[in-house]
Amino acid sequence: MPMSFLVKRSIRLVIVFFVILVLNFLLPRVMPGNPASILANEYQLPPETVKILEEMWKLNRSLPEQFVAYLESLFTGRWGYSYKYFPMPVYDLIMQRLPWTLLLLGTSSLTVFGLGVVLGIVAGWRRGTRTDSAITFTAVLVYAIPYYWLAMMLQYVFGYVLKTFPIGHAVTPGAIYTTPLDFVKDVLWHLTLPVLAITLTAYASYTLVTRNTMVDILGEDFILVAKAKGLPERRVMWHAARNALLPPVTMLAIRLGHIVGGAVFTETVFSYPGVGYLIYESIIYKDYPVLNAAFFMLAITVIIANFIADLTYMLLDPRIRYGKR
Repeated sequence: MPMSFLVKRSIRLVIVFFVILVLNFLLPRVMPGNPASILANEYQLPPETVKILEEMWKLNRSLPEQFVAYLESLFTGRWGYSYKYFPMPVYDLIMQRLPWTLLLLGTSSLTVFGLGVVLGIVAGWRRGTRTDSAITFTAVLVYAIPYYWLAMMLQYVFGYVLKTFPIGHAVTPGAIYTTPLDFVKDVLWHLTLPVLAITLTAYASYTLVTRNTMVDILGEDFILVAKAKGLPERRVMWHAARNALLPPVTMLAIRLGHIVGGAVFTETVFSYPGVGYLIYESIIYKDYPVLNAAFFMLAITVIIANFIADLTYMLLDPRIRYGKR
């Protein structure tokens, strides 16, 4: 693996990471108002208490001073306390929500990848047929649908009209479970619509990439030889499909940011108690420590995933060289 590739990618990722850090700090603070005033309006706090909160949270300092304190807190792991859920530490709050987001993202990633690749293989194998046209048209159509709109439509149809699935939360509020299996069933029941919303709007890219790769591979010499030998169609399709898996596999990491963004919107629509919904609450209450820590974690995750995707592509296909055709 060329050292120049690693150096260039590392420099680029450092620059991206620094830009994310700056935007993560500035965007919440350019919004009107501050957390102390929001809490004062909600809980009718006296001016003296507001001043104490501003001093404790360093809101009365200049932006450069706040930025230095922000960097120090991020890199030392001392993320402070949530403004909205005070006195709960930010770390404890995020760790409390993180398992639900990991469950949603993990399940969604598997279903998105599985559905997208299978449909792409079928469309590529039956290229030029009605099956190919139907799969491709549907993929392009759903790719243009926003996460939140589809989530609300699923919520309305299956939650309000058919009443087959809950419209929010990760578990039934106040439920008492007699066995662990009852708890698992309740979690999966609440997980169905959020996963469906993410899957239907994210699988299309895998389908289109797999389909195009499959079409190219079906024209390769080894496929023609396999057909000439009289191998069954399923065997030929299996050989072609194995070679068409490289782009979708690397896309798993590259598209992680897209799925994370969809999870934030989906968690908000379904009031799913993950990190995405926590970010939404933190934006409303201008909870700077939670916003900074949550975005920091998501940014690190996506950056590392993209770097791993680049390395994986280089290792799996040595013909590829960075910056060369």
